[in-house]
Amino acid sequence: MSNLSLQEIHEHCLHTTQKIIQSFGWDSIIVGSLSEEDKTYLWNENDNAVLNWRWAIEHYRGNANDNGILDISLKSTKGYDSAVLHAAIICKYDARREEFAICMLENLIAHKKSALTGNVFIIALIYSTTFCSMMELDDVVIHDPLEDMKPRYRSYGFSQVFYAPNKMSSAVADIQTTIRRKVMGIH
Repeated sequence: MSNLSLQEIHEHCLHTTQKIIQSFGWDSIIVGSLSEEDKTYLWNENDNAVLNWRWAIEHYRGNANDNGILDISLKSTKGYDSAVLHAAIICKYDARREEFAICMLENLIAHKKSALTGNVFIIALIYSTTFCSMMELDDVVIHDPLEDMKPRYRSYGFSQVFYAPNKMSSAVADIQTTIRRKVMGIH
């Protein structure tokens, strides 16, 4: 993949993620990059957000080619205005450390039942494993996992990183197996 820019790899991963979730029957979810309007929406600290998106927009500024920031927007078309951001995911690829991390993710319409309910993390993992496979990375890292989310992350094979207490990681192959099992309803 060395002949593709990081932005081109990001776009390919977004497209691949869209195709995969459509194969699950999740046709009412649109996967894309955060637009300037989406970032403004997050910056303005909308009432539905739990996480500090203003901090995130400041801290994870830039794009794939500049500093490895890989942002993802999710929009639901079923019963919602598809022009408005419904979920956001920010990932970072650190080329120096050869590390891919999920930094933040949130379903901004979590208070309502939608196609995104329970699926934002799965979509983040599909994108992550696609990216890591293309870049020949073995693991996905979660930065600063919320304590109450750790049991869910463990159910996808994540465990605490010994040398970095603010990180959890899991092997790409293990995540892919778990996604297949969970989406197919095999326990």
